[in-house]
This record gives sequence, C-alpha cells and structure tokens, in this order.
Amino acid sequence: MELFGIVFSIPVAFVVSMAYCAVLAHVIRRLDRLRGRLYATSLVVLLGFLSEVILLATLGAVGSRAFVGPAFYVAHTVFFFFGTPALANALLLPKREPILRRWYVAGFLCTAFAFCLVLLQYGVSEALYVDGTNGPYS
Repeated sequence: MELFGIVFSIPVAFVVSMAYCAVLAHVIRRLDRLRGRLYATSLVVLLGFLSEVILLATLGAVGSRAFVGPAFYVAHTVFFFFGTPALANALLLPKREPILRRWYVAGFLCTAFAFCLVLLQYGVSEALYVDGTNGPYS
C-alpha cells in the first residue's frame, strides 16, 4: 500500500505543481509586495531544507532527531509541505528576471523535487517511527 502512495504522489505532484507555477507566472508576478515576501520566505524555507539535508547526511534521521530534539520532525514536516512551493517561488519570483522563463519547466522541476521530498519523508518516518510501535521515537 505504501508503494501505491509513493507512486501516486507523482501525478498528484505534477498537477498541483503545474497549477501553482501557472498561477505564479500569470498572477503573483504582477503583485510586487506579495512577490517580494513570497520570494524571501521561500529562500528561508529552502535554506532550512538544505540544513536538514546536511544534518540527515551527516547524522542520519535518528541522530538528527536526537541532536535537534522534537522540533526536528516539526521542521521536517514544514519542509515537506512547503518545500515544493518554495522552490517554485524561488525559480519564478526573483525581482529582476525569473530564473526560468517558462513556468511549465519550473512545474516539471517542482514535480521531481516533490517526489524527492516524498521519498525523504518516507525514509525519515521509517527511521524514526518504523511502524508506529518499534521505532526509537514511537
């Protein structure tokens, strides 16, 4: 059943990413105040995600949770849900010129990133909680 959820996440991420990138490209880009705030917030989220990946690569999921404490999984969940929109904002909303001129290219990149986030979420949850009864933090 888990495999079905992981595989099904790809088309869902594709549809949602394309819709979000289209809205960014056609509506939000024209709203300067909102654009700047979204862009800055997105950079903070992506930097936080990068720091999480560095922690996971060096300490592993259990070590990262032990080092940071209970806030680790809260932050991990925030990065899981807001990572893909943050990437889209960072690609499409810079003040001068967007990094990608075509919003649908950003949608494809966001889909791939969302799939990576799903796999990371699955790996971290399995390492910390296994099946809800056998993990070190169950």
